[in-house]
Amino acid sequence: MFNVPVLLVIYNKVVETHNLFQIIKSIQPSKLYVAADGAVRDEKLDYVTCLRTRSVIMPEWPCNLNLMFKEEHLGKSKMIFQAINWFFENEEEGIILFDDCIPREDFFYYCEQLLEKYRDSDQIFHIGANNFQKRDTKRNKKRNKRGDGSYYFSAYAHTWGFATWRNKWKGFDLKMLELDGVNFNKLLTNYMKKSKEKMYWLRRYNILRKHQLNIWEYQYNFHIWHQGGLCIVPNVNLVTNVGFKNRKRRIRKLMKNTFPILPISHPEKIIQNKHADHYVFKHVYNRAFIKIFADWINAMLLGKEIKL
Repeated sequence: MFNVPVLLVIYNKVVETHNLFQIIKSIQPSKLYVAADGAVRDEKLDYVTCLRTRSVIMPEWPCNLNLMFKEEHLGKSKMIFQAINWFFENEEEGIILFDDCIPREDFFYYCEQLLEKYRDSDQIFHIGANNFQKRDTKRNKKRNKRGDGSYYFSAYAHTWGFATWRNKWKGFDLKMLELDGVNFNKLLTNYMKKSKEKMYWLRRYNILRKHQLNIWEYQYNFHIWHQGGLCIVPNVNLVTNVGFKNRKRRIRKLMKNTFPILPISHPEKIIQNKHADHYVFKHVYNRAFIKIFADWINAMLLGKEIKL
């Protein structure tokens, strides 16, 4: 029995949700929260697929199961925002997973240890599962190790499976009201020195504010920066995002294999690894994520269909 609360956020991915739930069954969390977005209005096929996806959730172990099944379709960011708020109305800390993100079992015990270790830290806000560092072919395809532990500290909150605490999530708002009056350019200077990197994030911040768009991953990272927080990144990848399997090669490359991380060794100091962060900015945000961001803008602002 696994005693850290787990939240699953699902929608209409039947096969992916089934595969994820098989891993959840092997872990057997004592507290399981499931939040499901509703079907798009007047889309009968979507309605049926949503029902089939929800039917996957059938715990066969002693489990405190909590459900939040929406009738209306909220969309990704609003659904995730409401789901995590609901989760932390009931729990002090926990693990969040999405229907297209498949973890290895190590991920759960990694989160369990780090939730306890950094529970009272005023520096650590996010425990991530993804590693996008360059592959080292001399080490059997594992990622290059950053720092002196099993994980390092980053400015970037990778959200394809993560853990956090209620008090660190508190204050996060999709409208970014907490950033009213904040000098965002100066805020960025605390985390990055290169002007290209700061301009990238300043432009995205301005786009979201100007058009009142909801892209929760970016807004969540802004929330962490505003609080002066850091994120934990494992030195191996622990979760695979299978939602990119039909995308173009540049984005499909983000579907990393997973590797074991146990037993965990802890870094000696809490300090941002700016070399690792610059690599992620250059090779992930400024390449693959820039296409994903454009897709989001086209879908929300221009109403264009995203081609997978």
